[in-house]
Amino acid sequence: MKRLIVTVLLLLLTPFFAQAGSEGKAQVISGFNDRAQCIAPVRVNKIDGREATVQPMGFELEPGVHTMTGSAVIDASFCQSVGTRNSRIKVEPLEAEFEAGKTYYLGFDHNSKDRNEWKLVIWKVEDSKG
Repeated sequence: MKRLIVTVLLLLLTPFFAQAGSEGKAQVISGFNDRAQCIAPVRVNKIDGREATVQPMGFELEPGVHTMTGSAVIDASFCQSVGTRNSRIKVEPLEAEFEAGKTYYLGFDHNSKDRNEWKLVIWKVEDSKG
């Protein structure tokens, strides 16, 4: 009976332990788009020059300045940007400062008709839920 109670308590407290490990970190989400603003999702493949396998629905970073690179798939059917539909675009690096307790939404801004102006951006910042 004691084991059952301990097991149930551990299962109930697991989400709190998971959140405790996240304190002091920045959350980064790169898998969302903002079609109205011509922002495409990004697959991040390098962080600070090192290969990275991260989840587009969210990953954590230590606070501080970080550089990210990756690729984006552009769906030009919604925006009037120049290019082919669903074409893969190489993303130039983005250097930004990330603060603990914040959630950053990364995306690829392809709003300009000039392809040279397309770039990786932080298009939204929120206080992390906790």
